[in-house]
Formats: sequence, structure tokens, C-alpha cells
Amino acid sequence: MTLGVYLLGALEPAERSAFEAHLSYCDICRGELVRLSPLPGLLNQISPEDFADDLPPTGAEGTAGSPVGTQVQPVTEPVPLLPIPEPRDTPVHPLPELPSRRRHWRVATAAAAVIVLTVAGVFGWRALREPPPVEGITWSTEVGATSVQARLIDRKWGTEILSEIHGAPPGRLCYLKVYDHYGKYEVAGWWGTDHDPDAEIPGSTSMPLGKIWKLEYLLDDRETVVATIQAPGR
Repeated sequence: MTLGVYLLGALEPAERSAFEAHLSYCDICRGELVRLSPLPGLLNQISPEDFADDLPPTGAEGTAGSPVGTQVQPVTEPVPLLPIPEPRDTPVHPLPELPSRRRHWRVATAAAAVIVLTVAGVFGWRALREPPPVEGITWSTEVGATSVQARLIDRKWGTEILSEIHGAPPGRLCYLKVYDHYGKYEVAGWWGTDHDPDAEIPGSTSMPLGKIWKLEYLLDDRETVVATIQAPGR
């Protein structure tokens, strides 16, 4: 997902909704979003006048009638020395910061902000080029006080599985085994049972969605089966 484009408000409505859904369970992206969130406000403080060249002339620009590169005749007469002022007891106050210096600081800071947002946009460009994620299909089962609902999303690398589990024993670890029709299985994830009631627990497997035969949720003793969901129509 792209953070820079999201912060600048350039995402399409469907892409913005998909990215905000991703933020709901991705701690890394939420942390980066908090870290980069002040940058758009900083960019709004910059005006076109801040980029004006108000630095003092260097002497290399030349004047009318005097082409650049004209040699200056050396001074042959001695320059009189200026008298050294007597020391005073009056405290010397520092000069106030010049407005131009403050403007240059804002411009430099804004430039750094643009670089950060550009890098974030480059990393998220591929995500913007991909089509919006599909909703997937939902499998569910209910056994006594325990109910499980699994949302399976077909991906190029396999299948993403988002599970909602209610009624599992508290204070335990739970894991998901994904089977194909040959009996081969992969472990799609581990998690603690003390999660929010409506949390979607992420898991994944390299198996294509069309080859998944059943989902089996077990406790950490590797014997107690919390729930089993058979693929509908298989």
C-alpha cells in the first residue's frame, strides 16, 4: 500500500477504502502513517515567495556595460585603519533571525518532506497499479458455543484466509491447518485466543483457492479441534 499518495489525498475512493481496510490490521503501515502524517501540513506552509532568490549579489553577475570577467584594477594607495571602539558594559543582544533565513529553512525542510513522500509513493506505485482486492468467498460453521467464519481470497501467491472465531477457550494458542483433497496440509497461522470478538485473524497458504478441501482449527495441544469447515460442494 502507498502511504505517500494516501497522505496527499490522491487515491481513488475504492483504493482509499481498500487501504484503510488494510490499515485496520497492519501495525507497520499504521506506524508509518503516524510518522509521515505531519508532512502535508508542512508543505502547505510554503508559498511561491519562499523560492525567490533573495540572496545578496556575489559580484559575479556583472553590471550593465561591464561584461562578466572584467578584471578590477588593484588599489595602490594604503587603506587607513579604522579606530578600535572602546569596550562597553552594555550587553550585546543577538541579532534577530532574518526572514529570508527562516524562509530558506522552511524550503529545505519542505524539500526533505517531498523526498520522503516521493519514496513512499514509489514503493506504493505497484500497489496502485494492481486491481482493487476482491471480497473473496466465505465459509462458516457452528459447533455448540463455537462459531467460525473464514473469508478466503484468491491471490497470485496462494490464498489469504481471514478468520472470525467465537467461543474458543480463553488463554490458549490456536492454529489453522489447510488441507487439499489429497490430504496434504499446510499450517496457515498461529494466534492467541484472547483477541477482540470481531477481529479478523489473518492467515495464508500457498495452496490455490480452488484446491483447498477443508480448514481445521486446533488448540496448542495439537489434538483438540475447535472447528472444521469443509469446502462447500466438495
